[in-house]
Order: sequence, then C-alpha cells, then structure tokens
Amino acid sequence: MAEDKPEKPRPLTEFEQVELEYKRELIEDMRETRRQREEKQIRMRLEQKRRAADAAAELEQRERRKRVCKHRKGGKNNNFAKGNGSDRSIIVNTYPMGTVVIMCTRCATEWMAPDSKLKKANPAEYKRQLMEWQEVSQWPTDNMPSGGQIFLKTAAA
Repeated sequence: MAEDKPEKPRPLTEFEQVELEYKRELIEDMRETRRQREEKQIRMRLEQKRRAADAAAELEQRERRKRVCKHRKGGKNNNFAKGNGSDRSIIVNTYPMGTVVIMCTRCATEWMAPDSKLKKANPAEYKRQLMEWQEVSQWPTDNMPSGGQIFLKTAAA
C-alpha cells in the first residue's frame, strides 16, 4: 500500500485569486468598521461621564450660591453674597391655578406654601416649611408681582 502523501494544492486561477483578495479586503473593512464603532462607543461613554461631572459641578455651584445668598438687593463690585440692601431680591409669581411661588432672583431659590398633605405625614416638617413660607412672604421688595392672577385682576377691573 502506498503512503498517503498530502496533495500539493493546485495553483489558484486568476478569478480565484481576485475573489480571495476581495474577501480579504472585506474582512479588513469589517475589522476597521468594528474598531471605529468600538472607539465611538468609548468616546460616547467618556462624553457621558464628562457631562455628568459637569452637571454635578454646576449643581454643586448652585447649591453653594443658595447657601451663601442673603436674598437681598445691592452689594459692591457685583460680589454675589454681599447683598446689603433693605429690599429683598425676590419676585412673587402667581400661577393661573392660584399657586404662589416666591423666587430669589440672585440664586433661584424657590419657596411655596407647604402642601396640606404634609401636615398629616410629617407635622414637624410642615411646621418648619410653614414658618419659612410665612417669613419669606413678609420680606419687603420693590419688585412687581407677576403671573396669571395679575392678568385676571386687571381684566376684571
């Protein structure tokens, strides 16, 4: 019995060579596309992390401003925390449904009367919010109130 020798591969035809080269290029293109897609995903994740960090930093800056704000008009050299006027830098806005919101124009802190449901759920917190609301609503300001109720009053007059 003759030993089985591996056959030598036959030479490729020109058509087979072109087809083989075409398939190699397709594979290379797919690898490049996959690499680009992975790089894009990495860039997107990094961008998301950067945006989240920026948002957190902005939120922290707002909170810091709110902590130091005196909610007063005035102050030399545009120093944010140095409001020293007798009037408060607040606006009173009445929404069309009758909800009254007081907002500081310097730090954007908003105050609203506490929800009556809170009175049963957490009486201590309700009392704290009510006292704060009553104090804030008595602050002097020379700003004009705004909102839907103002328009209703002028239309009725």
